[in-house]
Amino acid sequence: MQKLYYTISEVSKIVDEPQYVLRYWEKEFPLLKPKKNRAGNRIYSERDLEIVRAIKTMLREQKLSTKGTLEELYRMFDKPKKITAKTQQEKTKSKSEVIPKEQSLFGDSYENKIILREIRNSLKTILEIAKNL
Repeated sequence: MQKLYYTISEVSKIVDEPQYVLRYWEKEFPLLKPKKNRAGNRIYSERDLEIVRAIKTMLREQKLSTKGTLEELYRMFDKPKKITAKTQQEKTKSKSEVIPKEQSLFGDSYENKIILREIRNSLKTILEIAKNL
């Protein structure tokens, strides 16, 4: 069973990065905002862990700059606050114009894997709650 929250030391071990790097990333990437418990210790959610993994992949493997990583994180994880005229036009396009025929709706992209993992984790949580009713 997956945990609801992870400590900074657990996340550090999972992603193989020192704790000070995780704290630095919190300052550089505003989407990474672990909550703090009553004692003031950081508690990372599953979403925070996914963001940390994405940051590590982009910085270490894809060699993106901090700015490039930040832009990609906003594209992947941040929900738009309001619909603009441009996004409304994009929504009205047919699926064939928006999604290339070669690419399936749930392709192998990193973003889709993250979304599917979040859905799976949410469903597991719902099942656990339902079992306890």
